[in-house]
Amino acid sequence: MNTSLSHFTPQHQHLICVDSDGCGMDTMTIKHEQAFGPAIIDIWPELAPYREKILQRWNVFNLYEITRGINRFKGLSKMLTELHETGVTVDGYADIKHWVDTTPVFSNPELTRAIFKNPDQKGLKYMLAWSNKVNERIDNLPSVGPFPNVHDALAYANQFADIAIVSSANLSAVDDEWSTHRLTQYVTGMFAQEAGTKEYCIDALKSLYPEDQVMMIGDAKGDLDAATHNNVYFYPILVGNEATSWQSFKETYADHFRLNNFDTTMQKQLINQFYTNFE
Repeated sequence: MNTSLSHFTPQHQHLICVDSDGCGMDTMTIKHEQAFGPAIIDIWPELAPYREKILQRWNVFNLYEITRGINRFKGLSKMLTELHETGVTVDGYADIKHWVDTTPVFSNPELTRAIFKNPDQKGLKYMLAWSNKVNERIDNLPSVGPFPNVHDALAYANQFADIAIVSSANLSAVDDEWSTHRLTQYVTGMFAQEAGTKEYCIDALKSLYPEDQVMMIGDAKGDLDAATHNNVYFYPILVGNEATSWQSFKETYADHFRLNNFDTTMQKQLINQFYTNFE
């Protein structure tokens, strides 16, 4: 299995890119409920009186609204901004919002560089501490595994298409999850946040395949945007209906893709289902 875009070698004429968290792996809900949200209270204990309100709102816009899959730093800024607008402002909020609104790259290393350049902006230190606490909490979570029907769908698709994991999570976590549940046997390449954004990874990969023979499978608008940006097909895994989505892919849409019958009409219908599912 390849983890380097520059060394990726196609084995088939078709490519299927698959997101990991919340799409292939049923890991997104537990991570937000037990890591991302609670870590806010860990770093800003003064928010404890608002704990239930914060956790509920965090889970809603990170899991069940069109903002699902939002970058963690953007999500934190959004949450703190909503609190600020209700009169609850945490220490360092202005620094956090400014960095999120202006940085070209969202990552712990980029945030670390910003702290080095601006040591007086303590909000950045709080944000890095939060991100590290999130990672620490995630490391201690149990492995939930893939959604039902993922194994069968990928086993089927692997017969005619290369499968590349394209995820914004860190590589070690993705590799561990997919290896633990014996799914890497179907994977040709695995490209996580270290390889670049989803848009960047798909752009690099699609050049190796014939036109109209690349697809992105995802559960969030960021996945759809990455596919649209690269003019490749998008197959949605619908939140709350993941097992059915994967079953339909195996039984119907995989063959349409294999036979080059996955057309614009079908694509429009699927994208409409994707948006409707968030309403």
